[in-house]
Amino acid sequence: METQNIGNATKSGTQVKVITEPGYMKTVTDEFDSLGEVMQSVEDLFPNNPYAWGDYSILVLPPSFPMGGMENPLLTFASPTVIVGDKSQVYVAAHEMAHSWTGNTVTCADWSNFWLNEGFTVYYERRSNIARDGNEIIALESAFIGNQSAYTSMVGYGMWNSYSSLHPNVRDDLPDNSFSEIPYEKGFQFLWYIESLITRDHMTKMLDSYISANKYTSVKW
Repeated sequence: METQNIGNATKSGTQVKVITEPGYMKTVTDEFDSLGEVMQSVEDLFPNNPYAWGDYSILVLPPSFPMGGMENPLLTFASPTVIVGDKSQVYVAAHEMAHSWTGNTVTCADWSNFWLNEGFTVYYERRSNIARDGNEIIALESAFIGNQSAYTSMVGYGMWNSYSSLHPNVRDDLPDNSFSEIPYEKGFQFLWYIESLITRDHMTKMLDSYISANKYTSVKW
């Protein structure tokens, strides 16, 4: 494996790095050459909580890695399937970067509160995309597609099944059986709705305060 720094340091001094096989490095760095800007756009959403985990590194794993991305406090794991040649999957990196705050700095206490990780992170992923692109329509199109997946899951579970809610009651079931797009997309829609009531500026301040108040703890809703 080989490590290479890409982009400039963010305002907090964070360096963004990629790790991959030497023969694959140029392909990966070309695909991810905007990651420094992505990190900055995410960090800007947390005015009083700069990135807390040292340098940000993303490790592109072999094709057998079963997920698009998986956040860890010091290292994000990514599937090579996100390297498609047109940078269209960079949003995966934005999602995992946002997990540095909502998932790592503050994390959910149990599976019933999983949306506190994923719904918040989808919200920040799309906010960062809007900040970079200046185009809210693209983020809303992504939300529309996500809504369809979440709705399909809700129909499959049953509308009155707790797995269709933001607070699934797993009981003695396997937690994986409650896993779907619902905590991601329904959580995002809930936060987007709150933003529509209190304005985006107040939402940014409120959620930044939420991170400050719960830093390095596990939380429940």
